[in-house]
Amino acid sequence: MNISSTMKTHKKVLIIGHFAQGQNMCDGQTVKTLTLYEELKKKSSWTINIVDTYMKKNPIRLLFTSLKAILTHKQIIVLLSGNGMSFYFPLLYFFTKVFKKQIYHDVIGGNLDQYVKDNPKFKKYLNSFEVNWVETHLLKKKLEDVGVTNCVVIPNFKRLPITQIEVAYHPLFKFVLFSRVMKEKGVEEAIEAVQLINLKNKVCQLDIYGPIDEQYKERFDFVMKHAPEEVSYKGVVNFNESVSTLKHYDALLFPTTWKGEGFPGTLIDAFSSGLPVIASRWASNEEIVVHGQNGWLYPKEDIMTLRQAMLTFMYDTEILTMKKHARESAQLYQPDCYIQMIIDTLERR
Repeated sequence: MNISSTMKTHKKVLIIGHFAQGQNMCDGQTVKTLTLYEELKKKSSWTINIVDTYMKKNPIRLLFTSLKAILTHKQIIVLLSGNGMSFYFPLLYFFTKVFKKQIYHDVIGGNLDQYVKDNPKFKKYLNSFEVNWVETHLLKKKLEDVGVTNCVVIPNFKRLPITQIEVAYHPLFKFVLFSRVMKEKGVEEAIEAVQLINLKNKVCQLDIYGPIDEQYKERFDFVMKHAPEEVSYKGVVNFNESVSTLKHYDALLFPTTWKGEGFPGTLIDAFSSGLPVIASRWASNEEIVVHGQNGWLYPKEDIMTLRQAMLTFMYDTEILTMKKHARESAQLYQPDCYIQMIIDTLERR
């Protein structure tokens, strides 16, 4: 079934999002959608129904399932990607105007303002919603600059255990990449930086985790075939096993230049694992990674600046102090207060 429910009280809320029922998917959109659903089930007394947009391969069925669900709910939370927004926004706008439905938009990613610029009707759609919950202050400002006036910042959050700091000697400094594997996430830059650092002596290694982007598979196979032995691809880790996997590393690399970057869930994974982050100064990374405290920011997506950031981090920083700050940062992204904000918003309506 694509519509499921947990019976609690007369108040009904619908969530439309990428649940990927029957699949084992760990991309950021699916994890965020599932996290919201599970936390609201625990914290509210509502009946929560869902429409799984993973049905997009059968758009006619998805349309009729969505129409039936929207008609029978007044309050609707939506979490949508680019294609999902194009499909649902006109439909939801119609229902806000004709049937007075209340739409709560939990924004995926960090480039919604660009969609508004490319499709001016999006401004009308977004302003018709009760609220647009955005992950960063940067996106809130960018949306206000293009005329979207009803944004509230709720950062990404995850229900993860926060590990104790592990102090262990590693013959090689252990870097890790933990995200979707694609060129724009800086995979090749990270590999090349490790190669440069290890030219004379092998002092660091890099393990890569994450689903490989379909369009990048052939290129990634080629890259890994020519990568040094200190670089390994380790496959995909279930989202609830991220901490137990990452806690054995020294630092997470995040050299992203992906245009859709919002508040990356991998940063919460790293902090919860006691890992400082080396990140590019890109998108909203500076809102999350505090240079010299819970991580290290380098000024541009350039091999040499990334290499220098890694070397500085390896030899010139207090790693245990930064691990402590990373764990403290993880506390900021536990779900409780943000879920309560969402519950309070819907209960006031």
